[in-house]
Amino acid sequence: MAGLIDMIINNPTIVKTISKQVGINLDDAGSIIGKLAPILMGGAKSNLESDKDSGTLIKHIESNNYAEMFDKPEEVIKQGEFTNMGNEILSELTGSKENSRKVAKHLQEETGISDSIIKSILPMLAPMIIGALTKKSMPTLNNNSTQDSSGIEGMLRNLIDQDNDGSMIDDVMGMATKFIFR
Repeated sequence: MAGLIDMIINNPTIVKTISKQVGINLDDAGSIIGKLAPILMGGAKSNLESDKDSGTLIKHIESNNYAEMFDKPEEVIKQGEFTNMGNEILSELTGSKENSRKVAKHLQEETGISDSIIKSILPMLAPMIIGALTKKSMPTLNNNSTQDSSGIEGMLRNLIDQDNDGSMIDDVMGMATKFIFR
């Protein structure tokens, strides 16, 4: 999972675009993105591991337009319809608007950055999570286009936790996810 999170955190265009859009400096934007990315990635993992239908999340991941958005966030984030799409994806990653609010409040307490700024970053970052998952999974999805959804879910779970070692980042992300989504 660290590779997926690094794709987002180390993408200067994502950080710069979000920083400019919400009016905070690059360091603060990078810090918030660095804290949100593992939580949202954990939400994707939880969604895929839960008993609820993961079909909507999988359809988003299978859609190539998220990989394109990941590559050109500055072109997409400015568009008004992007916020609606981001909120839809965010609900798949956090489970509810209330959980998103809990994430923002938790990070406000941790960072001192306003929860309203964090709440505005969440729907911008959620599609970038899907874009990272899409980019990482594209070769596998393209080579196995006949896979059923349970096979895709397993492949995505393995992609999120590539080494399945219970590493510290997985533990931290798990604790944050459990704390925020309980």
